[in-house]
Amino acid sequence: MTLIADHNPSQSTTAPKQNVSKSSYDQYVHDQIDMHKRLADVYTTKRYAPAYSRIYQRYWNKRLCDLADLQPGACVLDFGCGTGVMLPELVRRQCRTIGLDVSFDMLEAGIDKAPSAKRICGDGGRLPFADARFDAILCRGSIHHLPDLPLALSEIARVLKPGGRLAFSEPSNDSFINRLARRRMYAASDEFHDDDEGLRRRDIIPMLRRAGFTVQVSRGFGFLAYTLCGFPDKLPVLARVPGNRAITHALIALDRMLEAIPLINRLALHWQLRAVKP
Repeated sequence: MTLIADHNPSQSTTAPKQNVSKSSYDQYVHDQIDMHKRLADVYTTKRYAPAYSRIYQRYWNKRLCDLADLQPGACVLDFGCGTGVMLPELVRRQCRTIGLDVSFDMLEAGIDKAPSAKRICGDGGRLPFADARFDAILCRGSIHHLPDLPLALSEIARVLKPGGRLAFSEPSNDSFINRLARRRMYAASDEFHDDDEGLRRRDIIPMLRRAGFTVQVSRGFGFLAYTLCGFPDKLPVLARVPGNRAITHALIALDRMLEAIPLINRLALHWQLRAVKP
């Protein structure tokens, strides 16, 4: 495994428009680094450690990687990779994989996952890569942490090759129920930044188009399995339940059924999207 520390924004070959002041942007990034330093151990020892959670994380990773239509040998960036929960799936698919995260502590905490994958510590709004570097960029719960979404999307577009794909799975705020529940959860926990928020399709899809993307797939993802199996550090309901691994598989099947119902799909807790750079 290669671990590289690199926060130098001068390596970016363009200077996309920023929608927040430099001081506010830099303070937000500093706050995220500080917060995820505290969370690194939580993710590795509590969120991703239980066997039933690992089943769900593998399922989640597979759905996102399938959405990205990854081919062996593709150059792929795991954007906001955290402790590297998705890196093993990318390596298994024989992708040339790089994980990027702003938190060195998160990268270091997952150093045993997919040791052949390169990891780079850097800012998602100031990507330290040349233009047209990647065939695909995947984001799993990372974009909503960024302080300037148009800036990040323009940077993602810059480093994707023509025909390259962006695939993400992000918290959805499309429904009022989701917005209310997430607002209360974020307010009650010190594991979220004050400005962290779920995404709404009506806001993000126009941003993607302005960044030059063509949206190909937009779908809801995650209901009961996502809630009960994906976050045992937050909701350890199944931790002591006998047969929790079998229950996880059953809940995944139920989620798939719910996702297939159009009116219910809109209420999903996550939003998955694939967009292509022409």
